[in-house]
Amino acid sequence: MGIALNAVGFTYLPGTPMAREVLSSIDLELHSAEILCLMGRTGAGKSTLLGVISGLVETTCGDIVMDGENLGGRSVTRALRNAVGILMQSSERQLFAETVAKDVGFGPHNQGMSGEKLKQRVRESLSRAGLDPEIYAPRSPFSLSEGEMRRAALAGVLSMRPQYLLLDEPASGLDLPGRRQLYATLEELRSSGVGILIVTHDWEEVELLADRVAVLSRGRILLEGETEDVLTAVDELAAAGLRPPALVEVLAELRRLGLEIPLRLSSPRETAAMIAAALQEVAG
Repeated sequence: MGIALNAVGFTYLPGTPMAREVLSSIDLELHSAEILCLMGRTGAGKSTLLGVISGLVETTCGDIVMDGENLGGRSVTRALRNAVGILMQSSERQLFAETVAKDVGFGPHNQGMSGEKLKQRVRESLSRAGLDPEIYAPRSPFSLSEGEMRRAALAGVLSMRPQYLLLDEPASGLDLPGRRQLYATLEELRSSGVGILIVTHDWEEVELLADRVAVLSRGRILLEGETEDVLTAVDELAAAGLRPPALVEVLAELRRLGLEIPLRLSSPRETAAMIAAALQEVAG
């Protein structure tokens, strides 16, 4: 189960003098019950790719397959929008109602939910996003802090019970307790079968959450695979304009200097022990 993009491309204003290819030959899968982290420099095409997966952007070419069914024509947009929830980077743009409760409940209400069932859905969604329903439900969303607005927007997405969840820098603006709450929520959603794609620049976040990582560069998938394989692919990351995690960068530099040392993700303590052992071997 999952969403697969096969040779997907998107060109801005095709057939005009202003035509610009934004995505090219994208092959990428988002599986159910996994967290896939997407990385890339500004301008790599990450936002457009999220738009394609969520059904907000129509592809110029290629196929999209969801849960084994090849989506075609108008059914692409309809099917993706029904199954995929998306949290944009500027979360305040997703908030519009006079109260947080009405904002969070807007989607389910439009689908016909009402009364106590709707109220319960709003309470559950706020709690999952780390907001106390008793405190936040009656407030105006525009009276919230940046971090609270992000969590309220996430609650609105979660209220639709999406099968797949796309998040653009979801931890931006959150303090440490807020980040921990968010990560716990994402792990809970993954455990329940939701497929999650996170756009992030935070290596710590990637190491903590990601099952797989994809790197986008100039509209193409340059690198994709298991987390450790991608985060230790120093040369490929450099080609995408990205620096690896600091400890990996240190190990890579020591290897260039001739030290026999494995290149892998490690804690600072483990890295120090590996370096000490390698130096001892050289010395003696």
